[in-house]
Amino acid sequence: MMRHSTDWPRLLVTVMLAVTLGACSQSVGAPVEEARAFVERAETRLLELWMEAGRAGWVQNNFITEDTNAMVAAANTKLMAATTELAAEAARFNRMDLPPEITRKLTRLRTSLTAVAPSDPALQQELAEIMAEMESAYGQGKYCPDGEEECLDLPTMERRFATVRETDELLDMWTGWREVAIPIRPLYQRFVELSNAGARELGFADLGDMWRSGYDMPTDAFTAELER
Repeated sequence: MMRHSTDWPRLLVTVMLAVTLGACSQSVGAPVEEARAFVERAETRLLELWMEAGRAGWVQNNFITEDTNAMVAAANTKLMAATTELAAEAARFNRMDLPPEITRKLTRLRTSLTAVAPSDPALQQELAEIMAEMESAYGQGKYCPDGEEECLDLPTMERRFATVRETDELLDMWTGWREVAIPIRPLYQRFVELSNAGARELGFADLGDMWRSGYDMPTDAFTAELER
């Protein structure tokens, strides 16, 4: 018994060490699995919304009407709201040491939209409507050259740019098409305001910072590489 009793302190230390290491292993593994499960749920949810928005966008691009504008705005509002919600929820993983593929997916979640409004549903709806209206105006825009009976839409001008070699005619089309965009200016200004506010809620400096964050490198490194 005495021989066994002298082994007891060593046994106690061994058991305590095993318990401690086991707890550390669980504490490290648990956040990783939690993050992985979160990413899988987010991917499943957003895939459905992306498909819905894509279908609405296809209909709008081919049949531009007030109704199709409303369809695409509604679909994009739902997608924007879900992305904003999930991106905010993902913030709890920001300071965790996660596998590279999970970290990348979390970054892609935050940068997956062209623009994101603040978390206020009314502002999300407003931004979605502005984006639909700008796309509609761009798609329906026409330029009417002097001396021609018919006005030119964007596909017609694109075909002409591919074949025409007269500098004056090309310059005239280029200048005329940009006149189509003038009424879009106030919409775009509001688009920038809302998008910058939404990007800041996700931890970016502004929308430009959010865009530059989608290239698998720090934004400063991306800017330096572009300059190089």
